[in-house]
Amino acid sequence: MTINSIGFISLLVINGMISGCSAFVYKQDTKNSTDEPQNESNSQNVAVNGNSGRENVPDIEVGVFFMPSWNVSGNDKQDIDSFWPCLQGRENCSFLTDKRSWGPNGRIYNASYPYEGPFLEKKPVKELKGFYKRDDPEVARKQLDYMHEYGIDFIAYNWFFGRHYYYHKNFAPQAQLYYPENWPIDTKRDGRVQVPGLEEWNDQLEVLLQENAKRPEGKQLKFALNWCDDSDDRWIQWLRMASPQNINSRTNYPGETPDKQLYLKVHDKITLLWIDKYFQRKDYLKDDSGRPVVYMYFPHDTEARASYYGIGLDDLLQRSQDLAREAGLPGIKFIAVTSGAMTASLKPYALPTTWKPLDAKQPWQGGKYTNRMLFQDYVPRLKGLGFEGMTAYIYHDFYEQNNKSYSDMRKTYQGHWDKWSAFFKKDADFDYQIPVAMGWDRRPAGGTWPQQSGFPSEPLKDKVVSDKSSFKAKITAAKEVLVENQPSNGNTLMVCCWNEYLEGNHIEPTEGHGFDYLEVIRALFKTD
Repeated sequence: MTINSIGFISLLVINGMISGCSAFVYKQDTKNSTDEPQNESNSQNVAVNGNSGRENVPDIEVGVFFMPSWNVSGNDKQDIDSFWPCLQGRENCSFLTDKRSWGPNGRIYNASYPYEGPFLEKKPVKELKGFYKRDDPEVARKQLDYMHEYGIDFIAYNWFFGRHYYYHKNFAPQAQLYYPENWPIDTKRDGRVQVPGLEEWNDQLEVLLQENAKRPEGKQLKFALNWCDDSDDRWIQWLRMASPQNINSRTNYPGETPDKQLYLKVHDKITLLWIDKYFQRKDYLKDDSGRPVVYMYFPHDTEARASYYGIGLDDLLQRSQDLAREAGLPGIKFIAVTSGAMTASLKPYALPTTWKPLDAKQPWQGGKYTNRMLFQDYVPRLKGLGFEGMTAYIYHDFYEQNNKSYSDMRKTYQGHWDKWSAFFKKDADFDYQIPVAMGWDRRPAGGTWPQQSGFPSEPLKDKVVSDKSSFKAKITAAKEVLVENQPSNGNTLMVCCWNEYLEGNHIEPTEGHGFDYLEVIRALFKTD
């Protein structure tokens, strides 16, 4: 057997040391911006009424982002969950020892930067079996029960794809991995695929969909994919396929070259996987015309990397549209999940649109992300790129307004809601799906944001913690904005997140907050 590219699929999880889909890096605050001043809003004074909030409820769809966990051991026989060890202590938390993020000594704790865990209040409630196994069907059934009972209509599952992985269709453990029908394989190398790439961290999605299919149709949740193509490490591993190191180690073979043609074939493979495996399902989220909805997290990352080949993001999305129509679908509705810096002083950390290698002959050695755009300059381009909507995973700031408390976060979000609702008000063909978040606290994964010194760069941002009352005030204000702008915004509210435990952003019932956040959603949005 020539099984030398990945050994076995458990190795896939080693390369993605990220705590969640949101991995945007900000630097210290600035008070000297020359950019547009932030909009003032009176919506911070919205009172939370004593009634249930159900009166005159419009037809609003509530979606929630779902972050998968994964095995960080690299061994399929020893499953160390990426979430739970970091909540129980620092000894076995893999994120704290990640040298790429924290430097050679990992995350350092001292008197100035003390360890503040463990974070046992984040343990899921006993009905969910506490620190549960991610592929436990009983847990998945209970999660779906809670979502349906408390007024959540669909899940946007953070979906990852390792584009550089070659596998072997004649090797039994890999035979069932998706590969488009009649695409070429190398029969001399155990059916090694000629176009690499496979799903990562999708075991939770598999069990959720299996259990969802068993529910009565009227109680099934819809689901959509939130494509997270956001890791620079993944990009470098893709480019490394042509490196002498990979060829010499036989991780790759001559001819397995990450050129433009192969990049486009991998993109087609991703789209065909969506079509064949997910879009045909009755429980996949579709718009009124029957088009499946795909969320795309941080599209500027994909745009920047595609630019290396002279490919536009609009070209990629059009290829997907064409493949969907060839398969008999009316197309795909792409929604951008995006945010970013808005002050001129932070432009070095703004949204890049191009990537250039440091050495054109050895691109796997790394490169620079360039042509960075402030968020308010990037957003107007979205429609031309092929998107028909926009939402956000997390807003960390709005111009000079930064999140250092949940009160700050409410102001930040209100600024974005007002700005983008007004911006898209005359465009009924582009949805602004109003986002809300229950907070931000990255301390379980070491803090915001990691530096090579071993310390977080903005630890004050790890204090964005809500309670039932403050969350209700925020989501009530969000509902008012959505109702007021429904003809142009559409009818979708996006909640982050069901289970972003390492970023302190989770509405799943826990021992600390119980069902508080779900009760707020049910009171405001569930009509039956």
